[in-house]
Amino acid sequence: MKNDCLTERLHQLGNHLAGGSSNKPQPASNARYQKLADVVGGQLVNHPAGCYCLVRQVYPFGFSLGNESLDKVKPSALVASSSFSATEREGEVPLGSLLFFDTETTGLGGAGAVPFLVGCGSLTHQGFEVRQYLLPDYSDEAAMLEHVLAEFDSQTTLVSYNGIAFDMNLLRDRMIVNRVARELPQADHFDLLHSARRLWRRRLSDCRLTNIERELFRFYRDDDIPGHLIPSVYFDWLQTDTLSFMCSVLEHNRFDILSLYFLLLRVDEVFRSEGASLDTADDLYSLSRVYGRRRRPDKVIGNFESLQQTATYPLDTEVVFFHSLAFKRRGDWSRAVELWLSLTEQTGRENYEACLELAKYYEHHAKDYQRALDFAHRAGRIGTPSQRRRDNLKTRIGRLQRKLCR
Repeated sequence: MKNDCLTERLHQLGNHLAGGSSNKPQPASNARYQKLADVVGGQLVNHPAGCYCLVRQVYPFGFSLGNESLDKVKPSALVASSSFSATEREGEVPLGSLLFFDTETTGLGGAGAVPFLVGCGSLTHQGFEVRQYLLPDYSDEAAMLEHVLAEFDSQTTLVSYNGIAFDMNLLRDRMIVNRVARELPQADHFDLLHSARRLWRRRLSDCRLTNIERELFRFYRDDDIPGHLIPSVYFDWLQTDTLSFMCSVLEHNRFDILSLYFLLLRVDEVFRSEGASLDTADDLYSLSRVYGRRRRPDKVIGNFESLQQTATYPLDTEVVFFHSLAFKRRGDWSRAVELWLSLTEQTGRENYEACLELAKYYEHHAKDYQRALDFAHRAGRIGTPSQRRRDNLKTRIGRLQRKLCR
C-alpha cells in the first residue's frame, strides 16, 4: 500500500516538473494557449518541442517617442562602432544589421529564472519591427528558444541595455539547459547601459532606461507596469489563466526595445558631432573624459572651448584640472600654466595637484628652481593623505634644494 502511494506521488511530481500531464493536448489545439494568443494579438507557432506565441508589430516611419521621431533612414545607413566603446575602434555597422533585444524573466537570476518573453527589434524598409516570443508554459521553453536562436547569427551586432551582464548570460544558460545551443552567435555587442553611463551619469546619476527616456527624449510612460511586478503577471497566467496585465508586459518590452534604437542614434550623434549635440557642461565634461581615456588631447581641448562657452557658472576645479592635463600632453604650456595658477587660488584636491604640476613645470621646463621649490612647499602645506605621495614630494623638495645650492 505504501509503495502504491509513493508511486502515485512520484508520478504526480514528474508531471509537475514536466509542465503538466503527459497526455496534455497539442498546443495548436489548446484553447488555453489560443486564449493567450488572442489577448496579446499574436499567433501560435508549432514546433516538435512544443509551441510559443509570436507577436509582431511594425512602427512606421514618423512614429514618435517623446520628442524623438522615427525618421525614414535606410537599413544601410551606418553607425560608428567606436561610439559604443570606451576605446577607439575601427569600422562602421549598418543599422539593418543591428538586433535590438530585451527579455522579461521570472526572476533576476539563478537556476529558476526563465526568460518567458524575448523581444527582438530591427530596422526595415517599412519602419522599425518588434518581434516578441512569448512562452505559454515552461514545457514549451525549448520550442521558443529554437526560434529565438534564429534571430542571432555571426553577421548580427546585438544592442541591449545591460544585456552583456544579464540577458545574454540567461539566454545562453537556458539554451544549454534545453539543449538548443551552447553559444549565441554574434558579430559584436553594443551594451548601451555603459554608453549611457559614460555620457550622462555625471548629470543624471540614475541611468535606468526609463529615466534616460524621460531626461533625453521627454518620453513618459503612461500606466507602465513596474518591472518588479512583471514576473507576478506571468505567474498569474500559469496558475489561474489570468491575463489582465499581460498586454502591459508586452508593451513595456516593446518600449524598452524602441528606446534602445533612439538611444543608439543619440549616442552615435554625440560622437559624430564631437559634442556639438550636447548642451550642458556636465555632459561635455563626460565626453572629455571619454576622449581622455582614448588618449585624444586634441579632442579634449576642443571640448574645453565648448565648455567655456556653454557653462553659465565657473567650472568645477575638477573639470579645469582635467582639461589642463590635455594642454600639458599637447605641449601647450602657457595654457596649462594659466589654468594651474587659477587653481592655486581655489581650495580642495585640485589646489594640491596644481601646485605639484607647477613645481614640475618650473623645475623641468622653465628651469626656475626657486619657483619650483616654492610651489613644492606650497603643496606640502596643503598636504595629501597618501604616504607615497608625501615621500615623493619630500624627495622633490630635497632635489630642488640641492639644485639651488649648486
